[in-house]
Amino acid sequence: MYSQNEATLQLPPLNPSRIEEQGVSIRDYVDLLIEGRKIVLIALSAVLLMTSAYLMLAPRTYKADALLRIDKNKALLAAPLHSEANGAATEADNPRAQREVEILRSRSVLGKVVDDLNLMVEYSPNYFPVIGETLARRHDAHDGVAGSWWGFSRWAWGGEKMKIANFTVPDRYLGKAFTLIALEEGRFRLLGPKDEVLAEGRIGEMLIADMGETAPAVIKIEELAAHPGTHFELTRKTSLAAIENLQKAFSVKEVSKDTDILSVELKGREPEQLAKSVNDIANIYVNATVNWESAEASQKLGFLESQLPVVKERLEKAEQGLSVYRQQHGAVDISAEAEILLKQASEMETLGIQLKQKYEEQNQHLEAAHPDMMATKAQIKRIDQKLANLDKRIKDLPRTQQNVVSLSRDVQVNTELYTSLLNSAQEQRIAAAGSLGNSRIVDFAVTPEKPYWPKPGLLLAIATLLGLSAGSAIVFLRHSLQRHDNYPALLEYQVGLPLFAAIPHSKKQRRLARLIDQGRDREPGILVSQDPLDISVESLRGLRTTLEATFASDASKVIMVSSPAPGMGKSFVSTNLSALLASIKKRVLIIDADMRNGRLHEAFSVGKEPGLSDLLAGRATLGEVIVSLPDVGVDFIPRGSMALNPAELLVLGNLEETLEQLKSFYNHIVIDSPPILGATDAAVIGKYADATFLVVKEGRYTAQELEVSFRRFQQVGVKPNGFIINDMKEGSSYYPYYGYAYKRTDMEPKGPSVFTTGYQAVGDWLGKRQERDYLPGAESAEESDDKVQV
Repeated sequence: MYSQNEATLQLPPLNPSRIEEQGVSIRDYVDLLIEGRKIVLIALSAVLLMTSAYLMLAPRTYKADALLRIDKNKALLAAPLHSEANGAATEADNPRAQREVEILRSRSVLGKVVDDLNLMVEYSPNYFPVIGETLARRHDAHDGVAGSWWGFSRWAWGGEKMKIANFTVPDRYLGKAFTLIALEEGRFRLLGPKDEVLAEGRIGEMLIADMGETAPAVIKIEELAAHPGTHFELTRKTSLAAIENLQKAFSVKEVSKDTDILSVELKGREPEQLAKSVNDIANIYVNATVNWESAEASQKLGFLESQLPVVKERLEKAEQGLSVYRQQHGAVDISAEAEILLKQASEMETLGIQLKQKYEEQNQHLEAAHPDMMATKAQIKRIDQKLANLDKRIKDLPRTQQNVVSLSRDVQVNTELYTSLLNSAQEQRIAAAGSLGNSRIVDFAVTPEKPYWPKPGLLLAIATLLGLSAGSAIVFLRHSLQRHDNYPALLEYQVGLPLFAAIPHSKKQRRLARLIDQGRDREPGILVSQDPLDISVESLRGLRTTLEATFASDASKVIMVSSPAPGMGKSFVSTNLSALLASIKKRVLIIDADMRNGRLHEAFSVGKEPGLSDLLAGRATLGEVIVSLPDVGVDFIPRGSMALNPAELLVLGNLEETLEQLKSFYNHIVIDSPPILGATDAAVIGKYADATFLVVKEGRYTAQELEVSFRRFQQVGVKPNGFIINDMKEGSSYYPYYGYAYKRTDMEPKGPSVFTTGYQAVGDWLGKRQERDYLPGAESAEESDDKVQV
């Protein structure tokens, strides 16, 4: 007989670094996702279901848009006052798109829209909770008002319309909800914020309701289409609140950089109202720019007309002074030098006067520290300096020529200035009369036909990505919270025990266990007898082969199966391993040694008494406790009566003598012992066992538990032979080798294919029935049957 140490399979030392490298491969993560595919599919289905519900119930949002073209300032008004000396860039040379965006969003523009379209008044029908608006949206408005569902006449079900001409309330009730109830014969009832009845009125008539305030509530309904009893909610907001709401739904952006093309967009729930609002905003803005341009031209024209009499008076005085001087002194010859000085002085003085006019014009709308103002002032200073130098040179001329040059310069300057002012005034009159502003409407807004939001394609794509991500995250989180090592080979290295088998998860065994837990009647038997083709049974067959090849026949008489903790599946391994050993003509006895919580009698559908506890206590004989199970092919000793001291019974009950007596009759004795970490029973039984195995369940074990269990056995001189991983999930990345098992469909005889049957029918109809050897697929079908039998 071999000892425990000799029977233990020795493994070569492993390289832990290599094991760790294998444990973090991408294939492991892929296998983990395949294993948790049900969780991923459930998460994906849940997210898609919620998204579908949102798509069905969410209110539809529409978008109306218009295009505006912003022209650069044509600078018609200031053109005559510019000169080559003024080379500074002006505002007319820069795009105005960004400034116009802010103007479009200003309260001066949107406030006019709010007043024109009466956007301070908001109303909506009361829909049935959750699904009411969806049902109303499905109703075709051309079919009139929808009938009430289930008798709920107070709710709106589709097709309701209302047009409010006027609705004003006292200031303290601004922003509070009023209720309007449609009545018969074109009448309605108005309720206050506290559902108090204020008054009843008729469509088309002004209704005044006294609310005990300085000002009453006034309402006028122009149109109302609804079933009697339908409730509407009305709210009168302040102008500022209505403008802010419009600003939130309103957006302006430049289509592309430096194009000066603006896209004006407005989002809301009423398509027709949106188009009207956008077009109103565009028209108000364009008209405002026209008025601004016209006002600017009028302002400049007024300034020019105020300067014309002054310049004309100066011109007349200069001409009169020159005429009087010539009459007194006669004709005076002017030298060439004097003519040059006269021309230069006239040009400088004319330019200086124009710059001063420009400075006065800028001073009306610019600050003194403005760069344009400072540039103009610097130009005036330079012109004055040049003019002063010319005056010094003129003073060097003879006195008579000085006087003639001075008088002629005054006449010439005032003549040019008067002519320039006349031309500028005429241009400003034309500009004021034909001003079109610097904005144009390229495209007017049209009533949108399809909602802008929600977008089914985008939301479903996001939901699919979110569902897959959430499901994968749950799988990885669940994996990280499970108690297991990352790689079985690493576990073998850390504990020092070989892995004898990895048993896959069995759906059939799960159903059998559920039937046992529920106490339902069923046929006696275990997984081996119920489904011998199950993949778990095939893995157990591999364990049986390993036991037969590893241990001598006389050294593996007594096999003890234990586990670190309850729920690992040791009973499943014990029962099915016993049945498989019996299937190869071995006499097998299985003993339920868990005298506290043993449940093997339920798996075999027999009574638990008398059993092992009764045998060890001397209340029953060996022949009385052995139960024959012909359906399974094994003999069975149940746990027996409840024992308060099972460990003492194992020590004092002559267990060793009983096992020696049983060895003479059975080839194998399989003992299902209690968990080693929960009780000392397994340590006592292990001293009499020839082979000991620890069963652990995937996801519920750690290397520390196996190490503690191993040391617990070593303390009593028992060395476990190895461990078995149970309930491996399909596609698991921890031990991907499951063995091979036939499917039931592979064992069933295959009938002729549809193609073969049709081919034979056509041959019979034509009178040309073919031989079987020439039918397609016949030979391959026979070969397949032969292979299955082998």
